[in-house]
Amino acid sequence: MVNSIKRDKTIIFVGFLWLVQSIGRLCFATVGTPEGMGQFLDTPISSTTSVILFVMFLLLGILGLIAAYGLLKRSKWGFWSTMLASFATIAAFDLWGLTIQFTAAIGLIVPIISVITLYGRKRKFLPKEEAKKAAF
Repeated sequence: MVNSIKRDKTIIFVGFLWLVQSIGRLCFATVGTPEGMGQFLDTPISSTTSVILFVMFLLLGILGLIAAYGLLKRSKWGFWSTMLASFATIAAFDLWGLTIQFTAAIGLIVPIISVITLYGRKRKFLPKEEAKKAAF
């Protein structure tokens, strides 16, 4: 099943977007360090908020790289991990990030594109029975 999926340029594009976003998040975490995430913001933040931002950038960066790898391999787990990373990014991070700084909305672009794109192509990753059940 996995190998029978044709090269879908849209899926490759979404995987590439996740690679870029994940590497970017990891770079922010590396440069920012747990204490220095506030240097990227216009608004002063507490040290606790800085640590939370650091951990979230780190975790979402790692999860995004794993999801991108699975998606580019066209695996079932790649589909689900990309959807998980998308919803985690939207719900747990970027919406909260909007309360700190409006530019966090940029982080919503890749997850929203992913959900819209992958939902329409779920049959390429899931057997017919599972695709019907995954009607979200």
